[in-house]
Amino acid sequence: MTEMTDMFINEEFAKKLLSGFSISDCAIDREKGYGFVLTQEQNDRQTLPAIRVMIAAAENPMERRFNVVTMFNMSFPTLARGIEPKEYVVADLATLTYSSDRSGRREEKPIDKLLDLHNPDDTLCTISRVVRAAGKVYAIGGYRCILRREGVEQWVNLRDEGKGAPLPEQLPAKDETSWALSLGFNDLAAFAADDMYAVGGYGDVWRFDGKRWLQCAFPSNAHLETVCCGDDSRVYISDQKGKVWAGRENRWELLADSDLPWGSQPIDAVWFADRLILGGWGGLFALDGKELVPLQELEPRSPNAMVSGRLDVSPCGQFLLTAGPYGACLYDGQRWTRLFSMFDFD
Repeated sequence: MTEMTDMFINEEFAKKLLSGFSISDCAIDREKGYGFVLTQEQNDRQTLPAIRVMIAAAENPMERRFNVVTMFNMSFPTLARGIEPKEYVVADLATLTYSSDRSGRREEKPIDKLLDLHNPDDTLCTISRVVRAAGKVYAIGGYRCILRREGVEQWVNLRDEGKGAPLPEQLPAKDETSWALSLGFNDLAAFAADDMYAVGGYGDVWRFDGKRWLQCAFPSNAHLETVCCGDDSRVYISDQKGKVWAGRENRWELLADSDLPWGSQPIDAVWFADRLILGGWGGLFALDGKELVPLQELEPRSPNAMVSGRLDVSPCGQFLLTAGPYGACLYDGQRWTRLFSMFDFD
């Protein structure tokens, strides 16, 4: 069981800021600096749920600890913490963007109003997620779309630099398959700015060498979800069922032949404390031989799925933040600390 930290949020602020919402993503800046995306819990599927972005500085007094904004037009947003520049960035499927840094907080122009994001079939690129890689925030999506962020309302489409991942000369017919599903990307990770990997689609794996993206020969056409660059110099890739491969470039080995139930598949992957940790709505997982197992089976003190699943590592590399629908925990490699759980206030 995780240890309780000094009170991160009291009952008054928990009810005011968290009640009626669940956590859908998280990011960490430092030991006491975090960001969360909260999604309104509702039964009405005809309207978009409210999205609340909460940036927390836990070293401040409770009444000055939280910066919060609520938006009503975002769909499935994700969150990343950039280093260059230092900021939290939120972007949704439709490229709506919100950012927060020391100079202020703002809703930005949608990315598709700043760049031409038309796909070959004249649809617009949708953003699968934003991630931090080699210090920069990237927005990635279908049709192998990769956008690099340089600042407020400043995005670069790598294709405009001649450094985008190319599309096939002949794309599949629309009645055969969905281009957006068959081609990446769902995740991106980096050893360095000139050594990056992006995955998605049906076995669509690419490596960037600083000048161009090269497609990697991958031994599966599974629907790929996550990629992680480990400190052991290997790249780890997972699919929707929790299968895990490790390797580099064109050499890959299946490590875990898992078959997780739908809804439990990994959506985040990080390397922390000398091991690969994967997370999703089923909680945290780790490799045990040839199987992906709940982390609690290997570390009984690790958190359950109510307060864990989404993952981010601090820029300094010393802290892991994980959040589930109703709380969040911090890990320093030795001790798990529960920041908060909504069940603390029942």
